Amino acid sequence: MHGYRYLVRLPDEAKLHSLCLPVKSKSKESLWLEGHAPDYLQKIERMDGVITMEKVWSCKGTLLSGSGVREGRLKDLCLSFSLFKFICMRFTGHSLPQEAHNELWHLIQQMLGEDKGPERVFRVIEVELAFLFDLLYTKYPVNLNLCGSLRRLLLLTTVVAAPVISDYFGKTEPCDLVVMYICKYVQNEWWKKKRCAGKLIEIMCRVWLLKPWGRQLRQYSLLEAYGYSPWKCIYNRFTAPYLDPKGDGQKQLAPTNLPKQVIEAIARSIGRHGTSNLENGQASIGRDGTSNLEKGIASLKLNDVFVQLSWACNHETAAHVIMVWHIATTFCEHEKPLSGHQLSPEQRDNFGIATKLSKYLAYLVAFAPRLLPGHPCRTEYIFSRAVSEARELLEGSSVSMGDRIQKLKSVPDDKQTIVGQGARLGRQLVNKVANEERIWKVLADFWAEMMLYVAPSNNTPAHAKYLTTGGEFVTHVWVLVTHVGFRRVPHSSEQHGDPESN
Repeated sequence: MHGYRYLVRLPDEAKLHSLCLPVKSKSKESLWLEGHAPDYLQKIERMDGVITMEKVWSCKGTLLSGSGVREGRLKDLCLSFSLFKFICMRFTGHSLPQEAHNELWHLIQQMLGEDKGPERVFRVIEVELAFLFDLLYTKYPVNLNLCGSLRRLLLLTTVVAAPVISDYFGKTEPCDLVVMYICKYVQNEWWKKKRCAGKLIEIMCRVWLLKPWGRQLRQYSLLEAYGYSPWKCIYNRFTAPYLDPKGDGQKQLAPTNLPKQVIEAIARSIGRHGTSNLENGQASIGRDGTSNLEKGIASLKLNDVFVQLSWACNHETAAHVIMVWHIATTFCEHEKPLSGHQLSPEQRDNFGIATKLSKYLAYLVAFAPRLLPGHPCRTEYIFSRAVSEARELLEGSSVSMGDRIQKLKSVPDDKQTIVGQGARLGRQLVNKVANEERIWKVLADFWAEMMLYVAPSNNTPAHAKYLTTGGEFVTHVWVLVTHVGFRRVPHSSEQHGDPESN
């Protein structure tokens, strides 16, 4: 972290100048130099009381100076808090310059290159979103200031157990509390020498790091749920104000735990996109901030199946592409299931990545269209048409899955419906891509790239809304690509049809 002067915390007593608000009175000299013509750029004059990532990493206290898991987690907690400030900028309509995104990409690239690097990156993002959740939704702010630090350290267990003492001290957010004490530890030489001070801070971090997200992927399968009809006695116009309405075919499968293989697959995909831009002589993520995310096209080129399969990516909306490939993946899951004892770990991993991400992205189409590119009304309509097509072709829900797959085999190749194109793609994968190992490698790479394609978004309220129910995995990927600076080039129908993109 040498040279990374990302801000963790400013001194509490400093009253900052703002370009948007009038200058406030201040009890002490401002940290900021006045901006001068022509650019009026403000700079921090005094760094002695400012805590940056570089200072946290170079701290010599026993709490942070080691190289163990505990020390690394506490340092990463400060990194999460620093990056959390960047995400807050998105919620206030501001953005970082492209140079800052490039610097963040180099940092994330270094982290991904470490042993268990992908797991560490997503853990940093998890804590970052926990800070965001506290900022947006915590009802009872904890009120503390840094005066009389030793006294409040002794009261720390009381503060953690009973935040209702909030009337006792000056106000700050709960998400600020833990980092505040780590920053005080970095500054205070006496704290560094006392093992009990570090131990109390460590205990507090363990208590706070109870994240709302359960590391689960919600799942949906069109070929299993198309026959579902919601009970009118429960879901009707009278219960609509109290229950989220359900439509035909909207029945979730049981959620599945997020496997580390999915995290690693997305990390590999984002690494390939950054590297490909470097090889083209561009900045690490493109000089204009865009990346070559084109609904899975890069993954097809990587696996030498672009000529055969690219037609299945050339649909106007991401929802259309997702549903076609979802049907094809389900077809392959039943026609080319993994079997035998000679399977390599890579084969098993690719099978799990493809099937779990396929069902997760189908879930987003069916239940969370606001988190996908394009207008949510059009996404909902595409989903409803897919359900109607499946009902017409596959008949009632009493038909076994084996019979449903057999019906898909008989659909003509020129059938231009979502289900018909999914059946055509599934047959093409089974008959022309050859063995099971290659099929699941193609599908795993495709779905990992599709996660990157759908993640960039300007719809910050939608991601904030889903934090209240535990959050979505796509929100974690959104945070990652936001830091890196990936912005897809949407199809014209997505760009003009989505009010958020305008």
